Amino acid sequence: MSYLYFKKYVLLAGLTFLPAIAWSQFVVPPAFRNAVELQWNLTGSAQLTAASSPGYDAAGSGWLRLTENARQQTGSAQYTGASFSAEEGVIIDFDYVMWMTDAPTDLAGDGLSFYLYDATKGMTGAKHGGDLGYCGGDGGYLGVGFDAYGYFSTDIACGGLGDPNTPRIPNTIAIRGPLSSSNTYLAGTNVPALNNPDATARAVDRSARIVLVPTGDANSPFLVSVLDGPTGAPAPIITDQPFPYAAPPQLSIGFSASTGTATQIHEVRLNKVAVPADVQIDVAMTSPTSRRHGDPVSYTLSVKNNTLSNSPLSAKIDVPSSAPLINDRIPELSNKTWTCTASGAGTTCPAASGSGDIADLGNYTMGQSGELNFVFQGEVDQAAVCNASVGNSASVDFTPTSGFADEDPANNQSSSTAFVVDCPTDPIKPVPTKPVPALGVWGLSLLSMGLIGWGAIAQRRNRKG
Repeated sequence: MSYLYFKKYVLLAGLTFLPAIAWSQFVVPPAFRNAVELQWNLTGSAQLTAASSPGYDAAGSGWLRLTENARQQTGSAQYTGASFSAEEGVIIDFDYVMWMTDAPTDLAGDGLSFYLYDATKGMTGAKHGGDLGYCGGDGGYLGVGFDAYGYFSTDIACGGLGDPNTPRIPNTIAIRGPLSSSNTYLAGTNVPALNNPDATARAVDRSARIVLVPTGDANSPFLVSVLDGPTGAPAPIITDQPFPYAAPPQLSIGFSASTGTATQIHEVRLNKVAVPADVQIDVAMTSPTSRRHGDPVSYTLSVKNNTLSNSPLSAKIDVPSSAPLINDRIPELSNKTWTCTASGAGTTCPAASGSGDIADLGNYTMGQSGELNFVFQGEVDQAAVCNASVGNSASVDFTPTSGFADEDPANNQSSSTAFVVDCPTDPIKPVPTKPVPALGVWGLSLLSMGLIGWGAIAQRRNRKG
């Protein structure tokens, strides 16, 4: 997860913790690109641009258009396919674009909102104009406004009793509370232009991310972070804003936008909804760092389900098919085997043991702060290159369809120098000398006779001379 890294800290004592932690995944498919969205309830002026009517875009390239460039419109879309509880966290990634303006007044507005709502209700009563189709909604629980016009971010919005002459605060991202608190303003940050009032055709879109981290405190269940920026590169705008309102038992998500006398087209595309998680992998050698061909090698690998940033909770990975995939490979080892042990409630190994390298190993579960511990045994392969430094690099990663988003990808890999292949040089052996063959009895006799004959011949030559 490259957009935002959270700094971890321990929550102060004294929180009222939720009595039971029963996580499940809240996964919503990407939405609004096609002609039909069966699990979304569209109301008011909301429409899909890839639908046959209006048919603005081809299927696969559409948007959710919440308002046209017309006055007094409110469009909303609520997801009805699933819900989640405040015991869970959720991350929402979406793109949006706001463009054009009201020609008579040259005012562009008002803006759009992302919200959580009580899944047993709807958003009946939500107001248009500067309330962004969120304030006043009977099921509204948490609203994040992308306030181009600047009314939603003032103390007179949402039925507030502030000074009616309060100036607008254009281009602000703001968080407001539930209907039960009169949609109280909690936090806001001014940002560069959120809209494109001079555009007469769809302008370049922006990207946003909403991060809701569960705290375990029933009376203040979320820390809210908002990121916003150019397409594909949102940056932190609001970070870890406490949300001090007890939540209804079941929540879901929605989008809305509205116009008043200021107008513009508001469009949204949903990219991903996932549960935040933080898994970590570590490898460590347990055998000497210098090994010869055939020598045994052992090492350990652990996968941990860390607590979330600023939270006492960790994601519960209770669907085996959604477990992050583990990879670990050392080609220089042969006859490799492994064993696995699990610790922590709700944590299970993919298998008690196995052999060979592991590639995309999944099919396990991890409960709160669960941990898997692997022990590997093998031997240095005879083909391992002499004097080579053999490394070990392991990884653990969620797949794009797992329904989880990892807070800290930096700890999803672990590497270490495993060992050096030691090949001792053979000592130089002396070349053996061949012994002079010994003469037998017959050989000595023949040699003696030869010497006597040679002597006799020599004497004759001397006499003649």
